[in-house]
Amino acid sequence: MKSKDMVIGGKDRIAYGKGLRAITQAAFSVSLLNYCKKHEGRHPGFVTLDSPLLSYKEPDTVDDDLSDSGLKEAFYNDLNGASDDRQFIIVENVPPTAEIARSDQTIEFAGSKESGRFGLFPK
Repeated sequence: MKSKDMVIGGKDRIAYGKGLRAITQAAFSVSLLNYCKKHEGRHPGFVTLDSPLLSYKEPDTVDDDLSDSGLKEAFYNDLNGASDDRQFIIVENVPPTAEIARSDQTIEFAGSKESGRFGLFPK
């Protein structure tokens, strides 16, 4: 209660490495959206996540190493299977898995007119 943050496995979230902190923050944000939708609470229906998967590739400690866990694929597959009334905007510096990149629900903003979508707003 003092830190006003999550406790995971009996430890404050801040005690974990930056990779686990990022993914647990993303999980909490997505879970809050799902909870609000399920219980008819107010929510705009979208979540913006800034680099939720980037840091877990470089864990702070051995305990935080999720590189062989399949977490990246499971993360994107879970979001890809969400109801149509939910939208996820993910700002990530590494590309998603090939399967997710091919999904009809995935739009890549590449800043290039030759690849992906140039920008959020058309010129």
